[in-house]
Amino acid sequence: MVKDQEIFDLIEREHQRQLKGMELIASENFVSDEVMNAMGSY
Repeated sequence: MVKDQEIFDLIEREHQRQLKGMELIASENFVSDEVMNAMGSY
């Protein structure tokens, strides 16, 4: 179970990085559904 927890922690850390961080590389950014709808790209 230790490996499962390590993997979970890594995934959660990456998830938080994507939610809270701002990457200056266009291909690294994720936008909300609201932004996609406003841009007509959804």
